[in-house]
Amino acid sequence: MTDTSSSNSAGLTLFKRFHESLLEQYLDLERQKLSREAIDNHLTEIAKGILQEHAMSALIAGEASLNESERRDFFSSVRGLMGGGSLSPLLDRPDVENIHVLGHDKVILSLANGQRIPGPPVANSEEELVMMIRHLASTAGHTSRRFDTSAPILDLRLESGHRLFAITSVAEQTSLVIRRHRMLQSSLEILERAGTLTPQIRYALRAAIHPPNPANLLVVGGTGSGKTTLLRSLLSEVPQHEFLVTIEDTLELHLQSSGLHERTLALETRTSNTEGKGEISMYDLAKAALRMSPDRVIVGEVRGGEVMQLLQAMGIGNDGSLGTIHAGSTRAAINKILIYAQRSPDAPTPDSVMREIAEVLHLLVYIKKLPDGRRAITSIREITGYSDGKVVTSEVFAPGPNGVAVYARPFKEDGEVLARLRESDFDPAVLGEPLFAPSGNGSQERAPAPPPQPQYAPSPPAYATSAPRQGVYPALAPDAGDQPQVDYHQSPARRVSGL
Repeated sequence: MTDTSSSNSAGLTLFKRFHESLLEQYLDLERQKLSREAIDNHLTEIAKGILQEHAMSALIAGEASLNESERRDFFSSVRGLMGGGSLSPLLDRPDVENIHVLGHDKVILSLANGQRIPGPPVANSEEELVMMIRHLASTAGHTSRRFDTSAPILDLRLESGHRLFAITSVAEQTSLVIRRHRMLQSSLEILERAGTLTPQIRYALRAAIHPPNPANLLVVGGTGSGKTTLLRSLLSEVPQHEFLVTIEDTLELHLQSSGLHERTLALETRTSNTEGKGEISMYDLAKAALRMSPDRVIVGEVRGGEVMQLLQAMGIGNDGSLGTIHAGSTRAAINKILIYAQRSPDAPTPDSVMREIAEVLHLLVYIKKLPDGRRAITSIREITGYSDGKVVTSEVFAPGPNGVAVYARPFKEDGEVLARLRESDFDPAVLGEPLFAPSGNGSQERAPAPPPQPQYAPSPPAYATSAPRQGVYPALAPDAGDQPQVDYHQSPARRVSGL
């Protein structure tokens, strides 16, 4: 609810009257590439001039001039033109991951170590907070967006690269959340040093991304699990000569601006205008991307019918296409794809979707935020075939004792995934012995304690041709590769040594 007393502030009323003029002058100062301090000084002098003229007009008209509190409201709103001056110190803190603003006077900071602490207020009133967000909506995003009673939900990328979500009118109080991306310059090596993945996982994922026959892959995880950072790290492995098209609701990958990949065309959705026209959806962008002859199509986060366009890209020669999807496990991701596919304008049948998944998707990688604040890849699942309306998978890497996935089952020997990896000089022997080894009857048995691991080094080139995928996978029931829960602490064979 809006604070009535704040809404009636004469200082805010004066600011609204001069808002367009002040905004234009701010943008002009910004185009001159002045420092924030210089811009702040210029805006302060302009604000003083407006207040002097207002005071003179009020004196001539016999009206009361602004009191101290109203003058403070006016100055605070003017400084808010710089993108919310009070937000800047919070965004500059390297240990802050997320900023939750629940009304103008309640701020909660989520830190990288998992702690949540209170932060200072970012505005003096509800209306000042709305004005600050409205300014960001019109100037900070890749495309200008609205934020008012008719468009009360805002989702955009700030100039700093961070993602902002705000809501008003339909909420009890105007609130916003800023999700910071602290690892724009990310790589698989950086994630390995952070404990997110093991050398074995890095070796397998690198082979999956590299030419000449890269695998199609989806990163799976929950909110704040690190999906975008992992996707960015995977894309850092793509050769620079390849042409990428990225599709995002709000730009987060920043492959070109961060220097990770120069030949990138970044596409972003657009909301409708005041007449309800001009909306460009993820599906529209995904469809357009296929006409641009990209080497790979990248979907920042699959949320609807665009999943069919991504699968189509994977199936028509855009090998190595990637994306992320919100799901609770690698297995759950398959059902999520099926649900999203039904939102596509072409509305394919469930059976055709399952066939498409089995035909073109190769790997599902699950990343999770652990209780101690670490992000870890806890599962990598290989898709091996289709039968009876189901998809067959095998969990090649499964959760280990410290949360990070360990090598659990071998890739299917005659499967397409292993054939693709081998074309990138991948040698399965480098992974060591899997925890579960195949037995004669096709089931999985626990492997003996692994022998000493070979040093991390690719084998000589061992190219292999693709083989058709075989097998049976129930989409909901456990697949042939799933095993009962293991007590890792009582299982020495589980302790796979590093490479």
